[in-house]
Amino acid sequence: MSTSSGTRILATGADGGLGDLERLIELQAIHDLKARRDHAVDRKDWDLYATLHTDDYVAMSIGAAPIVGGRAAADALAVQLANVATVHHCHTPVIEFQDRDHATGVWAMEDNLFWHRGGERQWLRGFGFYHETYVRGADGRWRFSSRRLERTHAETSPGASLLAADHSGENPIIGVG
Repeated sequence: MSTSSGTRILATGADGGLGDLERLIELQAIHDLKARRDHAVDRKDWDLYATLHTDDYVAMSIGAAPIVGGRAAADALAVQLANVATVHHCHTPVIEFQDRDHATGVWAMEDNLFWHRGGERQWLRGFGFYHETYVRGADGRWRFSSRRLERTHAETSPGASLLAADHSGENPIIGVG
């Protein structure tokens, strides 16, 4: 919308009640949150990972049962990925704001995992979508409040599977990123 002087007025949109500029700023904040999450996983920075999630965060992408809490999710991943090199790529997000402090997102993803089992190199290359929810806290920072992985395709080395139990003890569960 423009005034007669040509000044653009930010209208409150249907997207969570955010104006255009505010929506762009908050979208960028969520994009940055996602990048920090992927970097934390690939660098195994579990303390940072925990801080990016709410205390009541629900993870539906780490194991068969939900894991509750950012610290609990970080601790579970630290065990599962202890001897695994990971590379995560997330792109083409669709972010929707429910209101000023709540949003949902779907990100196309690719994850690559590399480990050794019995002296043999193993790998998994997965594709799919992360379904996430976000909450903006009283401090103004966005955090993840839930995540579910939907894998649409995966390619693995001959000795691996999507949830490859590693009975050697080197890697208890492989293939969940």
